[in-house]
Amino acid sequence: MKKLFAIILAALMLLALASCGAGKPAESEKTSDKETEATAPATEEATESETEKETEPAVPLEEAVEAFLDKYLCVTHGKLDIMFNYAGASFTQENIAAVIREAAGLGEDVEIKIGDDDFEGLFEGYQGSGDGGGGVGVGFVWPAPVVVTFTNSSTGETVEKKISFSFRKCLPSSEIWPKGVMGTCPEDADETMKNVYPQLKTVEISEENPTFTGYTGEYTAEAIEAYFRELTGLSDGDAYGFVAVGFDPETKGESFFPLFFSKNAPDGRFDAVWVETAF
Repeated sequence: MKKLFAIILAALMLLALASCGAGKPAESEKTSDKETEATAPATEEATESETEKETEPAVPLEEAVEAFLDKYLCVTHGKLDIMFNYAGASFTQENIAAVIREAAGLGEDVEIKIGDDDFEGLFEGYQGSGDGGGGVGVGFVWPAPVVVTFTNSSTGETVEKKISFSFRKCLPSSEIWPKGVMGTCPEDADETMKNVYPQLKTVEISEENPTFTGYTGEYTAEAIEAYFRELTGLSDGDAYGFVAVGFDPETKGESFFPLFFSKNAPDGRFDAVWVETAF
Protein backbone atom coordinates (compact mmCIF):
# COMPACT_ATOMS: atom_id res chain seq x y z
CA MET A 1 0.00 0.00 0.00
CA LYS A 2 2.79 2.37 0.87
CA LYS A 3 4.55 1.46 -2.36
CA LEU A 4 1.39 2.25 -4.37
CA PHE A 5 0.99 5.61 -2.62
CA ALA A 6 4.59 6.54 -3.39
CA ILE A 7 4.10 5.69 -7.07
CA ILE A 8 0.95 7.87 -7.28
CA LEU A 9 2.72 10.78 -5.50
CA ALA A 10 5.66 10.57 -7.90
CA ALA A 11 3.30 10.61 -10.90
CA LEU A 12 1.52 13.70 -9.59
CA MET A 13 4.82 15.53 -9.12
CA LEU A 14 5.91 14.73 -12.69
CA LEU A 15 2.58 16.00 -14.00
CA ALA A 16 2.96 19.29 -12.09
CA LEU A 17 6.46 19.82 -13.45
CA ALA A 18 5.27 19.25 -16.99
CA SER A 19 2.47 21.79 -16.53
CA CYS A 20 4.95 24.44 -15.30
CA GLY A 21 7.30 23.81 -18.20
CA ALA A 22 4.49 24.16 -20.71
CA GLY A 23 3.39 27.50 -19.22
CA LYS A 24 6.70 29.31 -19.69
CA PRO A 25 6.56 29.74 -23.50
CA ALA A 26 3.02 31.06 -23.18
CA GLU A 27 4.19 33.78 -20.79
CA SER A 28 7.03 34.65 -23.15
CA GLU A 29 4.64 34.90 -26.08
CA LYS A 30 2.32 37.08 -24.00
CA THR A 31 5.16 39.45 -23.06
CA SER A 32 6.31 39.60 -26.67
CA ASP A 33 2.82 40.57 -27.80
CA LYS A 34 2.67 43.35 -25.22
CA GLU A 35 6.06 44.71 -26.32
CA THR A 36 4.90 44.71 -29.94
CA GLU A 37 1.69 46.51 -29.03
CA ALA A 38 3.63 49.10 -26.99
CA THR A 39 6.22 49.85 -29.63
CA ALA A 40 4.06 49.72 -32.74
CA PRO A 41 2.21 53.03 -32.22
CA ALA A 42 5.47 54.90 -31.44
CA THR A 43 7.11 53.56 -34.58
CA GLU A 44 4.08 54.50 -36.67
CA GLU A 45 4.03 58.00 -35.13
CA ALA A 46 7.74 58.48 -35.85
CA THR A 47 7.26 57.34 -39.43
CA GLU A 48 4.33 59.72 -39.89
CA SER A 49 6.36 62.58 -38.35
CA GLU A 50 9.30 61.91 -40.65
CA THR A 51 6.98 61.80 -43.65
CA GLU A 52 5.41 65.13 -42.67
CA LYS A 53 8.88 66.66 -42.29
CA GLU A 54 10.03 65.37 -45.65
CA THR A 55 6.93 66.60 -47.43
CA GLU A 56 6.81 70.01 -45.72
CA PRO A 57 6.45 72.49 -48.58
CA ALA A 58 9.31 74.92 -49.21
CA VAL A 59 8.64 78.66 -49.14
CA PRO A 60 7.85 79.85 -52.68
CA LEU A 61 10.65 81.91 -54.21
CA GLU A 62 8.41 84.95 -54.70
CA GLU A 63 7.49 84.90 -51.01
CA ALA A 64 11.13 84.48 -49.90
CA VAL A 65 12.31 87.40 -52.06
CA GLU A 66 9.49 89.65 -50.87
CA ALA A 67 10.29 88.84 -47.24
CA PHE A 68 13.95 89.67 -47.84
CA LEU A 69 13.16 93.04 -49.42
CA ASP A 70 10.65 93.92 -46.70
CA LYS A 71 13.31 93.25 -44.09
CA TYR A 72 16.38 94.85 -45.67
CA LEU A 73 15.25 97.77 -47.83
CA CYS A 74 16.06 101.05 -46.12
CA VAL A 75 12.81 102.52 -44.79
CA THR A 76 13.99 106.09 -45.41
CA HIS A 77 15.41 105.72 -48.93
CA GLY A 78 13.93 102.45 -50.18
CA LYS A 79 17.40 101.18 -51.06
CA LEU A 80 19.31 97.96 -50.46
CA ASP A 81 22.55 98.88 -48.68
CA ILE A 82 25.63 96.75 -49.40
CA MET A 83 29.17 97.60 -48.36
CA PHE A 84 32.25 96.55 -50.35
CA ASN A 85 36.01 96.92 -50.07
CA TYR A 86 38.12 99.74 -51.47
CA ALA A 87 39.52 97.28 -53.97
CA GLY A 88 37.27 97.10 -57.00
CA ALA A 89 37.83 93.35 -57.20
CA SER A 90 35.29 92.83 -54.42
CA PHE A 91 32.50 94.40 -56.48
CA THR A 92 31.33 91.50 -58.67
CA GLN A 93 28.07 89.90 -59.76
CA GLU A 94 29.01 86.82 -57.73
CA ASN A 95 29.65 88.78 -54.53
CA ILE A 96 26.45 90.81 -54.82
CA ALA A 97 24.56 87.54 -55.29
CA ALA A 98 26.36 85.91 -52.33
CA VAL A 99 25.52 88.78 -49.96
CA ILE A 100 21.85 88.75 -51.00
CA ARG A 101 21.60 84.95 -50.94
CA GLU A 102 22.96 84.74 -47.40
CA ALA A 103 20.79 87.56 -46.05
CA ALA A 104 17.68 86.13 -47.73
CA GLY A 105 18.41 82.58 -46.56
CA LEU A 106 18.28 81.23 -50.12
CA GLY A 107 19.98 78.02 -51.20
CA GLU A 108 22.84 77.65 -53.66
CA ASP A 109 20.32 76.43 -56.23
CA VAL A 110 18.97 80.00 -56.49
CA GLU A 111 20.80 82.09 -59.08
CA ILE A 112 20.73 85.86 -58.61
CA LYS A 113 21.57 87.83 -61.73
CA ILE A 114 21.78 91.45 -62.86
CA GLY A 115 21.81 92.06 -66.61
CA ASP A 116 25.34 92.48 -68.01
CA ASP A 117 24.72 96.02 -69.30
CA ASP A 118 23.12 97.08 -66.04
CA PHE A 119 25.97 95.60 -64.02
CA GLU A 120 28.55 97.34 -66.18
CA GLY A 121 26.87 100.64 -65.37
CA LEU A 122 26.85 99.82 -61.64
CA PHE A 123 30.53 98.86 -61.75
CA GLU A 124 31.60 102.06 -63.51
CA GLY A 125 29.72 104.18 -60.99
CA TYR A 126 31.24 102.26 -58.11
CA GLN A 127 34.78 102.53 -59.44
CA GLY A 128 34.41 106.24 -60.16
CA SER A 129 33.15 107.10 -56.69
CA GLY A 130 36.53 107.06 -54.92
CA ASP A 131 37.14 105.47 -51.55
CA GLY A 132 34.40 106.29 -49.11
CA GLY A 133 36.34 106.45 -45.88
CA GLY A 134 35.26 105.20 -42.50
CA GLY A 135 32.83 107.86 -41.35
CA VAL A 136 29.10 107.26 -41.08
CA GLY A 137 27.29 108.43 -44.20
CA VAL A 138 30.43 108.63 -46.35
CA GLY A 139 31.06 106.91 -49.67
CA PHE A 140 27.54 105.93 -50.72
CA VAL A 141 26.83 105.37 -54.42
CA TRP A 142 23.15 105.47 -55.35
CA PRO A 143 22.68 104.25 -58.93
CA ALA A 144 19.39 104.03 -60.80
CA PRO A 145 17.25 100.95 -60.05
CA VAL A 146 18.06 97.75 -61.97
CA VAL A 147 16.17 94.51 -62.56
CA VAL A 148 17.44 91.57 -60.52
CA THR A 149 16.38 88.07 -61.60
CA PHE A 150 16.07 85.24 -59.06
CA THR A 151 15.93 81.73 -60.56
CA ASN A 152 15.53 78.49 -58.60
CA SER A 153 17.06 75.72 -60.72
CA SER A 154 15.45 73.03 -58.54
CA THR A 155 11.85 74.23 -58.91
CA GLY A 156 12.02 76.27 -62.11
CA GLU A 157 10.66 79.36 -60.33
CA THR A 158 11.75 82.76 -61.65
CA VAL A 159 11.17 86.11 -59.97
CA GLU A 160 12.14 89.55 -61.30
CA LYS A 161 12.43 92.57 -59.01
CA LYS A 162 13.47 96.14 -59.76
CA ILE A 163 15.79 97.06 -56.89
CA SER A 164 17.37 100.37 -55.89
CA PHE A 165 20.83 99.70 -54.53
CA SER A 166 22.99 101.76 -52.21
CA PHE A 167 26.61 100.67 -52.57
CA ARG A 168 29.23 101.91 -50.16
CA LYS A 169 32.87 101.65 -51.22
CA CYS A 170 34.41 101.85 -47.81
CA LEU A 171 35.60 98.64 -46.19
CA PRO A 172 39.30 99.27 -45.54
CA SER A 173 40.57 95.77 -46.23
CA SER A 174 39.60 92.38 -47.56
CA GLU A 175 40.46 91.01 -44.10
CA ILE A 176 36.91 91.95 -43.10
CA TRP A 177 34.01 90.72 -45.20
CA PRO A 178 36.06 89.94 -48.35
CA LYS A 179 32.88 89.51 -50.42
CA GLY A 180 31.02 92.49 -48.97
CA VAL A 181 28.26 92.65 -46.38
CA MET A 182 24.81 94.11 -45.78
CA GLY A 183 25.21 97.63 -44.40
CA THR A 184 22.97 100.16 -42.69
CA CYS A 185 21.33 103.35 -43.90
CA PRO A 186 23.10 106.50 -42.63
CA GLU A 187 20.07 107.28 -40.48
CA ASP A 188 20.14 103.82 -38.91
CA ALA A 189 23.81 103.90 -37.93
CA ASP A 190 24.81 103.70 -34.28
CA GLU A 191 24.48 107.19 -32.79
CA THR A 192 27.24 106.70 -30.24
CA MET A 193 29.74 105.79 -32.94
CA LYS A 194 28.61 108.79 -34.98
CA ASN A 195 29.34 111.05 -32.03
CA VAL A 196 32.80 109.66 -31.24
CA TYR A 197 34.04 109.62 -34.83
CA PRO A 198 35.56 113.12 -34.47
CA GLN A 199 37.77 111.80 -31.65
CA LEU A 200 38.87 108.90 -33.83
CA LYS A 201 39.71 111.34 -36.63
CA THR A 202 42.30 113.08 -34.45
CA VAL A 203 44.80 110.28 -35.14
CA GLU A 204 44.11 110.07 -38.88
CA ILE A 205 47.15 110.39 -41.15
CA SER A 206 47.49 112.15 -44.49
CA GLU A 207 50.07 112.73 -47.20
CA GLU A 208 51.33 115.76 -45.28
CA ASN A 209 51.41 113.86 -41.98
CA PRO A 210 52.06 110.16 -42.74
CA THR A 211 52.56 109.25 -39.07
CA PHE A 212 50.69 110.13 -35.88
CA THR A 213 53.21 111.18 -33.25
CA GLY A 214 50.95 111.45 -30.23
CA TYR A 215 51.04 107.76 -29.23
CA THR A 216 53.64 106.78 -26.61
CA GLY A 217 52.34 103.39 -25.46
CA GLU A 218 53.52 99.89 -26.29
CA TYR A 219 53.15 98.71 -29.85
CA THR A 220 51.03 95.63 -29.13
CA ALA A 221 47.50 94.68 -30.15
CA GLU A 222 46.26 94.90 -26.56
CA ALA A 223 47.82 98.32 -25.92
CA ILE A 224 46.53 99.70 -29.24
CA GLU A 225 42.98 98.57 -28.47
CA ALA A 226 43.11 100.02 -24.94
CA TYR A 227 44.33 103.35 -26.34
CA PHE A 228 41.52 103.66 -28.89
CA ARG A 229 38.84 102.59 -26.44
CA GLU A 230 39.98 105.31 -24.04
CA LEU A 231 40.25 107.84 -26.86
CA THR A 232 36.70 107.27 -28.09
CA GLY A 233 34.98 106.19 -24.90
CA LEU A 234 33.80 102.99 -26.60
CA SER A 235 34.93 100.91 -23.64
CA ASP A 236 32.01 98.46 -23.61
CA GLY A 237 33.38 95.38 -25.36
CA ASP A 238 29.95 93.72 -25.29
CA ALA A 239 28.47 96.54 -27.35
CA TYR A 240 31.42 97.57 -29.53
CA GLY A 241 33.95 95.31 -31.15
CA PHE A 242 37.39 96.51 -32.12
CA VAL A 243 39.71 95.37 -34.90
CA ALA A 244 43.07 96.89 -35.77
CA VAL A 245 42.86 95.99 -39.46
CA GLY A 246 46.30 95.43 -40.94
CA PHE A 247 48.08 95.96 -37.63
CA ASP A 248 51.39 94.11 -37.24
CA PRO A 249 53.47 94.61 -34.06
CA GLU A 250 56.57 93.78 -36.10
CA THR A 251 56.10 96.64 -38.55
CA LYS A 252 55.89 99.78 -36.48
CA GLY A 253 55.40 102.87 -38.64
CA GLU A 254 53.25 101.09 -41.23
CA SER A 255 49.64 102.21 -41.60
CA PHE A 256 46.68 100.27 -40.21
CA PHE A 257 42.96 100.89 -39.63
CA PRO A 258 41.58 101.09 -36.05
CA LEU A 259 37.97 100.04 -36.58
CA PHE A 260 35.00 99.93 -34.20
CA PHE A 261 31.80 98.08 -35.07
CA SER A 262 28.47 97.82 -33.34
CA LYS A 263 27.59 94.38 -32.01
CA ASN A 264 23.95 95.44 -31.85
CA ALA A 265 23.51 96.11 -35.58
CA PRO A 266 20.37 94.20 -36.61
CA ASP A 267 20.01 91.29 -39.02
CA GLY A 268 23.70 90.73 -39.68
CA ARG A 269 24.29 94.27 -40.94
CA PHE A 270 27.77 95.79 -40.59
CA ASP A 271 27.87 99.17 -38.85
CA ALA A 272 31.34 100.58 -38.23
CA VAL A 273 33.64 103.61 -38.05
CA TRP A 274 37.39 103.72 -38.66
CA VAL A 275 40.32 105.81 -39.85
CA GLU A 276 43.74 105.09 -41.32
CA THR A 277 46.67 105.82 -39.06
CA ALA A 278 50.31 104.90 -38.40
CA PHE A 279 52.25 105.05 -35.13
